[in-house]
Amino acid sequence: MFNSKLAPTLLPALVVALLAAACGSSDEGTGVTPSATDAAETGETGETGETGNSTPSETTSTPTSIIEASSIEWEACGSLECGEVVVPVDYDDPDAGTLRLAVNVHRATNQDERIGYLVVNPGGPGASGLQYAELAALGAGTGFSGPVIERFDIVGFDPRGVGESEPDFTCGEPGEHLALLTQVDDMVDTPDEVALIEQAVNLCVDSMGPVASLLGTASVARDIDEIRKALGTDQISFFGASYGSAIGTWYATLFPDSVRAMVVDGADNPVDDLSTQAARLENSVEELAQFEILLGAALDACDSADCPIYNDGDPRGFYLEHVDKLSLVSDDFGGEPSAGALGLITPLYSEQTWPQLWLGLAQLADGDTNIFKQFATIQLGDEIGQVNFTAHVNCLDEWALQPQFDRETRLGDEVALEDVFDEEFPLLSKVDVDSVSPCPFFDTLDPEPLDRPLDGSDVPIVVIGNPSDPATPFVESQELVEETLSNGILVQADHFSHVVYPQNTCVNRIVEDALIDVVLPEPDTVCAAESDESPGGLTPDAVADGAFGACLAGVADDADRETTEEACRTFADRVVDEIGVEELSVILQGGNSDAADQLAEIFVEVMMEFDLPVPGE
Repeated sequence: MFNSKLAPTLLPALVVALLAAACGSSDEGTGVTPSATDAAETGETGETGETGNSTPSETTSTPTSIIEASSIEWEACGSLECGEVVVPVDYDDPDAGTLRLAVNVHRATNQDERIGYLVVNPGGPGASGLQYAELAALGAGTGFSGPVIERFDIVGFDPRGVGESEPDFTCGEPGEHLALLTQVDDMVDTPDEVALIEQAVNLCVDSMGPVASLLGTASVARDIDEIRKALGTDQISFFGASYGSAIGTWYATLFPDSVRAMVVDGADNPVDDLSTQAARLENSVEELAQFEILLGAALDACDSADCPIYNDGDPRGFYLEHVDKLSLVSDDFGGEPSAGALGLITPLYSEQTWPQLWLGLAQLADGDTNIFKQFATIQLGDEIGQVNFTAHVNCLDEWALQPQFDRETRLGDEVALEDVFDEEFPLLSKVDVDSVSPCPFFDTLDPEPLDRPLDGSDVPIVVIGNPSDPATPFVESQELVEETLSNGILVQADHFSHVVYPQNTCVNRIVEDALIDVVLPEPDTVCAAESDESPGGLTPDAVADGAFGACLAGVADDADRETTEEACRTFADRVVDEIGVEELSVILQGGNSDAADQLAEIFVEVMMEFDLPVPGE
């Protein structure tokens, strides 16, 4: 009983999942009152260890009984355990109420040599730490390497405002915030326009109350320390990917004594040189430049008549002729101006998905937005008309770290950036993002400025930087180590992806040494590129991981979680065995209808085998 309607639905989901799997950890979604828990009270001994370039004198394994010494009421959820931690809305105002944060844990597979807790975050802001920890259950090579899975209880959490944690992030009714912003042209010039933008920002307070101004990374870092205390441990180890590096930096800055070991990957520098407008413009251009370079490279790589936008050897011309139709993608998202741009840049994250960019542009020429819509969904989610959580957190952080710049200064910077955008970005500037940023008006939320340097408080932090990173330029990792952190150690990893761990043997060894033995690499260590990948850049593990994610996306939300996970693992195994890596690589090279039909057929058979509902039936 094959439902052929699933083929075009499941295929793009698999392409998106394969992108995430092939690139390593997902990014592209997240935040402290200091209080140490007495080790004598908890008995926790596994979270200690000296930091430095030599092996600590002793790492004591933790007996199983200590795992139960937390205040979290753990319940089985598939192959993990799930619970919640209650934290204050406002750490400076006990009367402001509390929030429930969802947490989970994948237990160390070698409990006899368990070290302690590794708290993880995959980025965003807005990515789910619960989903990140779930990758540990898929085995080595998906989210984490084998030794880390063996030695740590890996703890994920959805930051406040994300996923299963409170509050529900809303700013008015769907589309209400955007409707106010779009009443203003490119620049805010009149008192009426100022009032409209302030009204749009205040919708968040109207919907969520005071927590609207307390979703920044400072609050996330304080929440992590509440999680640490609830776990019943003196110290945690931390791994952060992408924006998770900012969370790690904030946490180390505010709670240095709570950190046992820390590694961040794909790092941005949250504290740039902003002393002059010229420096601020240079920083903005620097952060976008890699996307312009990669877009040009992706278009130039369309160098044969087999490429759907070859255009007699002028793929750039094809792009320039049809790029204005990306506005159709924005229409798919209720008029969200950034949707088309996000759909365009997301397939740039991996060379493996450049063919999807070509195919998306070819289809866009005929008014078909499906591929770009799928990629934009990675960044925006699938709730149409909602405010972008990532932008909200980034705006709060900007005000917390740069309180010296008032509204007028920020508006002036945006005008100046628009003036140089066309010259600096001849390809990206052709994407119409006709909107006004509300960030300069976040002073109405009164974010609390950071009262100390954001420097990691001398905690040794290993920073993995990547010259081929499409999202966070390598110079950002360099600046984080050289200009911001007081004790950062830079590792250069040549690997075409946004984050590298656990896809590079050299990087894996460095991460394992730092987290397990607290042995730090020599500064400026270089890990060369390596590849043992199958044709198309995929490994069987990446295919299985991608198929598992596509399956989870296709199952009804109300289906039993444990049954769903078992069914999706079965689906992933069958996809690898019956379709194979090479055939699925063809999908990334522009799609294959036979493989899509076979994929859908396997999906239906597995759903029926596990008595799960089949979409469209």
